[in-house]
Amino acid sequence: MKSTNASKTIEALENIFSEQTYPETIRSDNGPPFSSEEFARYCLEKNINLIRTIPYWPQMNGLVERQNQGILRTLRIAKATNSDWRKALKDYVFMYNTSPHSVTEKAPMELLMGRPVKNLLPSLRTEPRLLRNDEVRERDAIKKMQGKLYADKRRHAKASDIEVGDTVIMRNYVTGKLEPKFRLDRFKVIKKTGNDTIIANDEGLIYRRSASHLRKWPSPELTDVCKDLPSEPANYHSSALDHRNQTSKNTTDISKELTPETQSEQQKSHFKTAAQDQLLKRPSRTRIRPQRYSP
Repeated sequence: MKSTNASKTIEALENIFSEQTYPETIRSDNGPPFSSEEFARYCLEKNINLIRTIPYWPQMNGLVERQNQGILRTLRIAKATNSDWRKALKDYVFMYNTSPHSVTEKAPMELLMGRPVKNLLPSLRTEPRLLRNDEVRERDAIKKMQGKLYADKRRHAKASDIEVGDTVIMRNYVTGKLEPKFRLDRFKVIKKTGNDTIIANDEGLIYRRSASHLRKWPSPELTDVCKDLPSEPANYHSSALDHRNQTSKNTTDISKELTPETQSEQQKSHFKTAAQDQLLKRPSRTRIRPQRYSP
């Protein structure tokens, strides 16, 4: 396609639907042609349910993302061999549609057309047989569940504890080594369907995100840190500062009545006391009269 606006996209889809009839559902990303009002109106007129994937969550449309890998690999090979990329792409599509799938054990075109397909591989099948949709669906569901369990175990996946009404923080999508992993803005969960979560802030901004990109506020780690903090840090600092000032005042008054030898011992004792007060945030300067001004 030379242009991917909504009108050209609808025109390309009409060429497919004229042969295969209109689908029940279309799953797409949030690109400009699919997010436009023209495309939404088209789906409404044709009684098609339009489902858009969650932003920044390509796993929701994994079939298309995996298919794109094969298409890009075909285009790279065509460029490296200086062959026609259009013919290479058609050959790839035909090969994919006529090859038995590892899960369903049926070719995609066979499942779509309801009859056996002929490819370039020799086959012993001499008579067509009806598809057993129930058996295929059951096998497909079992394989998908096994794949899900394996992937969840590998990725250490955990069930989300976010519910409607919780206060959450959203993942920061700005890349950078010094950027925080999550934004400090707080949002409230207003709707949650499976992993699909809709959040809003106090200003009325609404976002749709995956539950794995959200964290509850306050987080358990922050709560544990807050428990270790003193209940009245200001009073603690004030009392410690008063105690230090009183000690400094008493040391200065006594130093006036001491001889130089005794005053030297008093200075050592004072420095030892000051070393013990290193935990104070604001150590003040202690003024001691020089020995040459002593009486």
